Amino acid sequence: MKKFSSKLILAVCMVILPIAFISTGFAKEARYYVTQDGAGKMDGSSWENSARDLKGLMDCLEEEASVWVAAGTYSPGAESDDSFILKKGLKLYGGFAGTETKIDERDAEVNATVLSGGKISRRVAVVTAVGKSLSDDTCLDGFTITGGMNVQNGGGIYVDIFGAPLISQCIVTDNVVYEYGGGMYNYYSSPLILSCTFSGNQSLNEGGGGVYNHCSSPVIKNCSFLSNKSYSHGGGMLSYTGILKVLDSTFSGNKSSFRGGGMSSYSSTLEIKNCVFDENKGEEYGGGMHNEDSFSNISNCVFSNNETTPGNGGGVANVDSSVKISGCKFLSNTANYYGGGISNFNSSLEISGSVLVENRAMRFGGGGIVNWLSTMTMNNCQISENVSNAGGGIYNNNSSSVIENSAFSNNKAKKNNDIENENSKSTLKNCVMSEDLS
Repeated sequence: MKKFSSKLILAVCMVILPIAFISTGFAKEARYYVTQDGAGKMDGSSWENSARDLKGLMDCLEEEASVWVAAGTYSPGAESDDSFILKKGLKLYGGFAGTETKIDERDAEVNATVLSGGKISRRVAVVTAVGKSLSDDTCLDGFTITGGMNVQNGGGIYVDIFGAPLISQCIVTDNVVYEYGGGMYNYYSSPLILSCTFSGNQSLNEGGGGVYNHCSSPVIKNCSFLSNKSYSHGGGMLSYTGILKVLDSTFSGNKSSFRGGGMSSYSSTLEIKNCVFDENKGEEYGGGMHNEDSFSNISNCVFSNNETTPGNGGGVANVDSSVKISGCKFLSNTANYYGGGISNFNSSLEISGSVLVENRAMRFGGGGIVNWLSTMTMNNCQISENVSNAGGGIYNNNSSSVIENSAFSNNKAKKNNDIENENSKSTLKNCVMSEDLS
């Protein structure tokens, strides 16, 4: 597909825009229709006269408009800077059969609508969201975004500065970048991301295989991050300097060659709630999640079967951070070095109402938790059947901990089954220890 010339775009606009005006009268928002092969007059005024040049139509539109796109595969073009430009005021909906009169009649799962980069080396993402958009006036909904190969940042989707579009019911899969954000790159932006799947995306030389947030504050809800990979940090997602909220989401099978198999954060504030981290793998820190120089509030989450090999913090690793964990389960996570369930280095941890069961630190200490140069307060927790060489339940090194209303049972270690203190102090109040049950 050849790159659009300015003359061709002008010609397309001259055909489409007057029809849009006539069809909408005084309505604020026009509607256009696109099918893979086009039909009739190809002016986009109806399904019977659907346009086929999706990029050309998007480039033409200046007023607020919605575009309904039928099943098929659409390309932004073959040039390295060709991208579908999602401007403020544009609502792009996929998943149509090409007969619907109401948006709730579509079936996006049956009518796959694909925006494909064609695995052509580019300097841009497949979709680029620009302008000071809001989630109620700009959206990308019901598409599969794939085949992006950006030599810079953002393979599938790039949300530019001040952008806050709605990205919903999309599948972002099999996109690759050399640097950051294989599936999606958010740059000084705050998108609302709902019910999306990020799978099989990669960052080859940096981080954020699934999503990278740079000085951004996205809200992510009911999303899945599956089998994404990064060379450095955040196989599923990496955040740097921002406020991140992730709700009701799943991170599974993601890998990082350095820190944060499932998720990694630096200098960020995080709220992670009702999420599942399962079978993610990192190396130095955090099979499931890695927090560094960050403030994190993690509640009602499950961390299971995550692994750091070699490394620390099979479930969660905290470095120079302040972290609150409540109502969480850490099940069968493994660290080759320290902290099968949780690793804290020079950090502050408050943990309550949580369960740590069958976690392992293979070579050193803290089957359940390791605290190194850290402080910890624990209340109403269960620590059982964790395994390590020292401190099967908890290993403290140059740290202090206050543990209240908690129970330790069946933890195993060569040195101190429940708690090992090395140059450390632990204060226990109203706790039940393994030896009390023997």
